[in-house]
Amino acid sequence: MSRHEAVSQTVILAAGCGSRLAVSLGGVPKPLATVAGVPLIEHALLHARTSGCIEAIIVIGYQGARVRAAVEAMNPGLAVRFVASPDPALPNGVSLLAAEPLAAPCFFLQMVDHLFADAALPKLVAAPLDASEGGRVLVDRAPVNLDLADATKVRLAGPRVSAIGKGLEPWDAIDAGCFVLTHAVFDALRRAPRSEPRSVSSGMRQLVSRKLLTAVDVDGLAWTDVDTPADREAAERSLSSTATLRAGAGEAFGA
Repeated sequence: MSRHEAVSQTVILAAGCGSRLAVSLGGVPKPLATVAGVPLIEHALLHARTSGCIEAIIVIGYQGARVRAAVEAMNPGLAVRFVASPDPALPNGVSLLAAEPLAAPCFFLQMVDHLFADAALPKLVAAPLDASEGGRVLVDRAPVNLDLADATKVRLAGPRVSAIGKGLEPWDAIDAGCFVLTHAVFDALRRAPRSEPRSVSSGMRQLVSRKLLTAVDVDGLAWTDVDTPADREAAERSLSSTATLRAGAGEAFGA
């Protein structure tokens, strides 16, 4: 079996303060904001567990001790390790770099604020990565109910990503915030020019420049990005990820 076939670790970025959502949270850190009565970080962990992960690396920052205590109280059914972002105010690529010492040779990457109606991570590894791939990104060619002005766009050349960024025009799909990556991403982040923020997207652009990033379509699977109070309300209305994923896992956390 290729070392890339069975991915059992995920890295979850949960360090930011979520400033656009904060006004509606009353001091609750974004990873603990609830959708359908369940914190975002629990949704992400359940997604990982249902996808076959046995370990999660959670990058914490803003109110990190509070987030860590909440996760530890969840008894999520997979091993969890925490790493602190050096500065949660910095772009999320800095958080990803903080996870490098703990990252497996091949791992999933999740954004804590991206919710899915069913397990999406397995789509990324339906076929093993080959030597010409440094990673794959989950994309949506027909996005629904998303703030396209704020979304990260992707341009495609066959299965390869040829460009990625928020201001990209024209574009073919939207970055859905899930990846499977090798350690090539860490070198890519370090190669990112100083003239742009060290975001995950800046690392992806470096992979793109070396033709190392491919795309996998969500293929109609419902998902949403929870950045604002309006996004949170929309997620409450449109997604039933907790019920769906819990059914797939066979039991609730702590059962």
